[in-house]
Amino acid sequence: MIRLIPSLLTVSLAASAGTVYFNTRVITLWDAHPAAEAFLVEGNRFIKVGSLAEVRAAAGPGSVEVDLGGRTVVPGLNDSHTHPIGAALSEIDGPVPVMSSIPEIQAYLKKLASTKPASQVLFVPKIYSTRLAEKRYPTRHDLDAAVGSRLAMTDNGYASVLNSALLKKLNITRETSQPVNGKIIKDSAGEPTGLILGAPQLLGALRASRSYSDAERLKALQSMQAAYNRVGITSTIDRGQRAEGFRTYQELHRRGQMTVRTSVTFLVNAQGSPDDVRREIEGIPFVTGWGDDWLRTGSLKTIVDGGILIGTAYLREPYGERTGVYGYTDPDYRGVLNVPRENVVQMARTANRLGWQMTSHTTGGGAIDVLLDAYEAADKDSPIREKRFVVTHGNFPNAEAIARAKRLGVAFDCQPQWHHFDGPVLGGVFGPERSKWFLPLRSLLDAGIVVAGGSDHMIRFHPREAINAYHPFYGMWMAVTRRMADGNVLGPEQRITRMEALRMWTLAGAWLTFEEKQKGSIEPGKLADFAVLTKDYLTVPEEQIKDIEVWMTVLDGRKVHGGNAP
Repeated sequence: MIRLIPSLLTVSLAASAGTVYFNTRVITLWDAHPAAEAFLVEGNRFIKVGSLAEVRAAAGPGSVEVDLGGRTVVPGLNDSHTHPIGAALSEIDGPVPVMSSIPEIQAYLKKLASTKPASQVLFVPKIYSTRLAEKRYPTRHDLDAAVGSRLAMTDNGYASVLNSALLKKLNITRETSQPVNGKIIKDSAGEPTGLILGAPQLLGALRASRSYSDAERLKALQSMQAAYNRVGITSTIDRGQRAEGFRTYQELHRRGQMTVRTSVTFLVNAQGSPDDVRREIEGIPFVTGWGDDWLRTGSLKTIVDGGILIGTAYLREPYGERTGVYGYTDPDYRGVLNVPRENVVQMARTANRLGWQMTSHTTGGGAIDVLLDAYEAADKDSPIREKRFVVTHGNFPNAEAIARAKRLGVAFDCQPQWHHFDGPVLGGVFGPERSKWFLPLRSLLDAGIVVAGGSDHMIRFHPREAINAYHPFYGMWMAVTRRMADGNVLGPEQRITRMEALRMWTLAGAWLTFEEKQKGSIEPGKLADFAVLTKDYLTVPEEQIKDIEVWMTVLDGRKVHGGNAP
């Protein structure tokens, strides 16, 4: 219900009057007043938060009142790790089905073959063996059975399966030497199975074979931001763009059409010599924090290791003998270090010197250690604490790594989706002792480390069926319950509370972008970003947290999704 408070003010003054939201339970995350029953928004800021009487007293004549029907309000939600442009472009030709088995992959390939030109590589994105019913990757023969001599491949950015025709085109045979930064998997007879781990120099051109226009990229970003609004997301960190991606954001911002505040991470290769790395970073014409409340430059990022889901994450010790799901057996294999140690050190020192925040994709414990070594080297030049360096993913920090991160003031950008969807398989790969340190959220928070919650959303629009699921309350439920996709609980001692999970998706994300004084909680003076929920997050039964939907999303004081407010 909306009603006007009577006013004799002129139209021009009334147009700037505020909005009183009432009949609501407000989870403010404001330490001074953690709960409220009403709040006042004027322009794009919260002005008053408290009792209805207090808020009405602060509201001027001509203010609008909005009855929220007893619904719960939380601060605007912040996903600290997304890839919205690529996720939207993945479905530019139509929805990508959820593929949970090799027959489903074959069916999708057959569909592509019926619609794509004969010369085009049939490309299936983001296939992880840990999420397939067979608990293995398809082979080249599986792909051949679906599309014959057509060029075809599956891919997840770190591991690909090529069919026989594509292997032949690339001249990958039994005689091909193993790359230093990956593996060409071969069968007992020495023939390639089609699976290639790492080795981006072999497959980079195939992954980038589809080009998109500026208009397509712009539309993709705009449409995905609207999808984020529907689940209460008002801010995010895009975790990997180069110049082209920055230009897409700049154009959407120039048009005044952004509906998600975004900090954009600048991705660097960090290859060559340490001097090459230094020059690469020195050539970037901006630095962390450049921008405004809508769009700003975030951290520098590189990709230190491979992936935990594909057996190329760089570990402290060998994977061991339970690696069949990855398609190889090598008891001495520790994974892939994509960037030489000395280059990671140079990157951290240069970032620190120039005023950049830094992060890196680090999925294995060994990669975390390499990154923290680099951060310690930079810290010896000058303290990095104020620059808020970050560990991205950080799936297996041990007690020593956690202590080092705390000492340096390093934060973590974590994705519980990997624990939920992939834990049933990864727990068996790593065994009970190592699995104790699989996304140890409780240990990180108890150490006083800032931990932000994110999704690593890469594929599909659907908030719960995407890779990875970006619905914030689905992620919070995972963090609170530690429940995996098979129904079992892995690491129950690492559960966190509901309020801690909510902070991961609000204030912690704001802290990562140096904006905790501007957003992340509902308190006077902060940006008026909030979400109105269909269920009470604090009292709903634990298993229903994942089912919470967003009735209305307000960004910058304006409704961007649902509800019946102005």
